[in-house]
Amino acid sequence: MTTRKDKPLNIYHTLVSIIIPVYNGTNYMKEAINSALAQTYKNIEIIVVNDGSKDNGETERVALSYGDKIRYFHKENGGCGSALNYGIKNMKGEYFSWLSHDDIYYPNKIEHQVDILNKLDNKDTIIYGGYELIDEKGNSLRYIKPDSVLPINKLNISLLPLLRGLIHGCSLLIPAKYFHEVGIFNEALPTTQDYDLWFKIFRVAPIHFDESILIKSRFHSEQGSKKISNHNEECNVLWSSFLHELTEEEMIKMEGSPYLFLTRTATFLSNNTPYKKACDLANTMAKQVLNDTKISVIIPVYNRINWAIEAIESVLIQTHKNFEILIIDDGSTDDISELTSICKKDKRIKYFHKKNEGPAAARNLGIKNAIGKYIAFLDSDDLFYKDKIEIQLKFMEENNFIFSHTSYQKINEKGKYIESVHSGFFSGNVFPQVIQTCPIAMPTVMGTLTLFQENLFPENIRSGEDCCLWISIASKNSIGGIDKELSKVRISGGTNTFMDPNKYSVGLINITSYVLNDSYLSKFSPFTINLLLAAVTQLRLLENKNEDYKNSNISFFKNNYVMQKIRTYCFVTKILILLTITSIRQEGIRATISRIQRWLKKHI
Repeated sequence: MTTRKDKPLNIYHTLVSIIIPVYNGTNYMKEAINSALAQTYKNIEIIVVNDGSKDNGETERVALSYGDKIRYFHKENGGCGSALNYGIKNMKGEYFSWLSHDDIYYPNKIEHQVDILNKLDNKDTIIYGGYELIDEKGNSLRYIKPDSVLPINKLNISLLPLLRGLIHGCSLLIPAKYFHEVGIFNEALPTTQDYDLWFKIFRVAPIHFDESILIKSRFHSEQGSKKISNHNEECNVLWSSFLHELTEEEMIKMEGSPYLFLTRTATFLSNNTPYKKACDLANTMAKQVLNDTKISVIIPVYNRINWAIEAIESVLIQTHKNFEILIIDDGSTDDISELTSICKKDKRIKYFHKKNEGPAAARNLGIKNAIGKYIAFLDSDDLFYKDKIEIQLKFMEENNFIFSHTSYQKINEKGKYIESVHSGFFSGNVFPQVIQTCPIAMPTVMGTLTLFQENLFPENIRSGEDCCLWISIASKNSIGGIDKELSKVRISGGTNTFMDPNKYSVGLINITSYVLNDSYLSKFSPFTINLLLAAVTQLRLLENKNEDYKNSNISFFKNNYVMQKIRTYCFVTKILILLTITSIRQEGIRATISRIQRWLKKHI
């Protein structure tokens, strides 16, 4: 079928049909008809449909007094929907504009909306806007502006403004084609026939919000929705049907996720309507969305089987029950029979064995085999709190994050508490600061499967590979942080560091190299200065035990002036940082320090 968007159209020559349904309307219908006749856009027809008024012919006399200025029809009473349908069946225009007999158009209503259509490529777009609320005497009460409720981009998402109560039927300009393709008003619905039809049409039609106020909507005691006793129940049924009919894709388009759409809909219904049944349904469906969300927990294992079993058990007791556990055995040399026995007993646990290639390769294998919507990481010597997944999942769905982490506790080898780490404060747009300070711990992380499929761990790095990935992700995404301890991180020997000084310093150097060798991240090379200084400090303490070295070099590094010069002159460019890393790796910390000292004597 050829549509108006496929063929040239001078829209100003198209006919617009204004349809006015009326029942016992002599109190206001003259104002409505006069406002239609006063339109500055003249290529219109005005159709007045008398829905079997019982006022001794008064409504008909008013209508007939306009002669051939309007097209007048009389029918048996069937409700507003039936009167509108009668008008639609008799309309000649390509566009439909509804005018209730108690409402009023601004003179430029039709011309302004047609002018908008002229500027749009797709002439099958529905135009709508806000309205002025008036009382029985026509006094202005307030202006209803949808753009004060939702941002413009969301006001042009089909269905969303409707499901936030922002659509006034008389503000619409609708291409008549949709009545042929979708249908007309359901005459069995006395008070909700409008939203019922808009829902069907808006699912297939593009919409365009215009901020201009072009109609006056009268608020008075004689309106049908106030006089029909079962109006609220009819609305509950209608809104419940909306919730059942919407697809996951439609919810995602409107609010980013089904959970977010349902919770926001529940909030809207609770705050703005008396439709408790529909509100309760939205809340129930939102909870079910969370319950139906599968989480893939990836646990790389290399020996230390007893701790690995503890880690698995901390997942099995989660309050969120929809999960899978992927055990990645990274070439363990210990007896793993107890571990594999546990895996065989629970179908939620999947066991994979691979040759030893390090934790990055192990986690990547888990990512490639995961089927959950989200992935949570857990090292084999760490633990989850029982509500960890439930809390973090809800947080991510509510805030539409694709990556999040939490605060955590440090424990010793026996599981005893050492200290709390409130890393969850680290949230939002944390790049590039995350390069120099990355507090994100592995067992606190949860992210979408898609995110990690597109961003795997760097397998050529065995220490610091996690921070490398977090930095890369943070450079492109906002980070969600929860300042609540939801994981326990085991520290070998009950110390206050995650790893020995050598491994720690190597990790810092690896992170620096990763940043400097990335085409985008390398633009932020100055942020690696603190990493290198920390690595130098750790390596110096590790490699230089003799008293002479301590005396000469500790005093050197304690000199704040010299340290500042190192920051200023030596570490501020990518090439010098790379040279420092190469020197540390190939010649050791002593030679590197000596080189820095010689450089300082020459240049400072």
